[in-house]
Amino acid sequence: MSDNFRFSRRDFVLRSGTAFIGLAAAARLGMLPESLIADEPSPSGPDFLDGIIDPEVRACLDAAINKNLIPAATEQAYPGHFNISADGVAYGGNTTWPGLDSWQMAGAYLLLGRTRLVLDYFDFVQASQRRDGNIPFAIFPGETRPDKTYLSGMKYPEDRFTYKPPKRDGLAVYSLETHDWMRLFVHWQPKANPLSTLGPICYILTAAEIFDTTKSLSWLKGKLPSVESAAKYLLGRKSKNGLISGSGFYVELPPRYEWDGINECYAIHAFRELARLYRATGERTKEIAWSGHGDTLVRNFKSIFWQKDHFAEYVHPEHGLVDSHGLSDVNWAAVAFGIADKDQTEKLWPLLMNEPGFWYGDMPTQLVTKPFTYEKWEYNESVPFTVPPLRDVAAMGRVWFLEATACVRMGEHKRFIESVRKVWRAAKPDGYWRERYYPHPDGTVTADGAQKYCEYAAVLTRIVLNNREIFFK
Repeated sequence: MSDNFRFSRRDFVLRSGTAFIGLAAAARLGMLPESLIADEPSPSGPDFLDGIIDPEVRACLDAAINKNLIPAATEQAYPGHFNISADGVAYGGNTTWPGLDSWQMAGAYLLLGRTRLVLDYFDFVQASQRRDGNIPFAIFPGETRPDKTYLSGMKYPEDRFTYKPPKRDGLAVYSLETHDWMRLFVHWQPKANPLSTLGPICYILTAAEIFDTTKSLSWLKGKLPSVESAAKYLLGRKSKNGLISGSGFYVELPPRYEWDGINECYAIHAFRELARLYRATGERTKEIAWSGHGDTLVRNFKSIFWQKDHFAEYVHPEHGLVDSHGLSDVNWAAVAFGIADKDQTEKLWPLLMNEPGFWYGDMPTQLVTKPFTYEKWEYNESVPFTVPPLRDVAAMGRVWFLEATACVRMGEHKRFIESVRKVWRAAKPDGYWRERYYPHPDGTVTADGAQKYCEYAAVLTRIVLNNREIFFK
């Protein structure tokens, strides 16, 4: 089965012909308070490791920080830039992925004291925002052009922008120069168009984490118009069935066409976070409005996805509700974000705790518990090149994040800690993680995808440092 998965974003970048060259972005979007942009020293691993009780947890956090996250923060393309692989090889040293990868890593960097880095990163992404509020899911060098494969959805010159970076001491000359950049909003599967809400949702969540770290109302008030614009773009995608359209919030193959349960859960989470940010600024009317949008989506999601004791996976426009691959990541998300109500959680949680399929090969956490049950009509649409149709049917850090968050919410510390140990054992040979861990019928997994990929490292750093009462003396 693993041969179906031999595809990665590295292929995406290499086949697109991108190299390390400069690109385009809009003018500066507002000055940051000096207290927020003072250059912070690179964190020292032991500062974050002292007091960890479990030696395996200490070792894996050490690797996550010092072998993965710190080396990835090169700032070689612009101030605030970081790679999504530790060595910058897998996906290019000058690309930016404003969706899931960067949101998870930005949150980890904030916990490591790299506030200025994240603030500068956020400014760059804000500069890439389209007039309708949408945020791209990928940004490439300015000389990048549409092709007939993975960049077929790119629009030139419409998707070009120019960015004039702030001046920062100690950075390479290139990163301080004004360059052109190319944004990518449309997937190479134009009908399903997966990942189409990834950028705007993660933009909102990143803003919320920055505010939680800095407590800067001046920064927040300056950014809220842009953040709300991203939320309005999401809201504008509401379909007649009351769901936010968006195939495959963080998966491409298969694309979960057209209403992905994960997309609904994350949209709810984003609307609630925006309401919370408006509450912090005292803007009661907008707080109530966005909280209401979240509540409405919760009701619509439950009425369509709830299946007696669990949530279904996605809604297909022709085949209807899809619930044939066992339990899916949608269930972790519904608990993690407080979407499942008390009665639903009481029925669902025992199923999640007693389902071994999420940890195929002792690797948290698989996308679904019955990964060998997909139908041909669920595969990607016809494209003029070969892709593995089940590439994302695997254990990935993005799913583990939801499981870990749900376990913390439910006080399931034993499983939570054991999942950290298992994730560490997957990286133990060299201290790096792969992008995906594919299941096999014999219960084993095969590591594949990008090497030195930072998603597991970022998630691990977040869940350990955000739960010090569990892991530290």
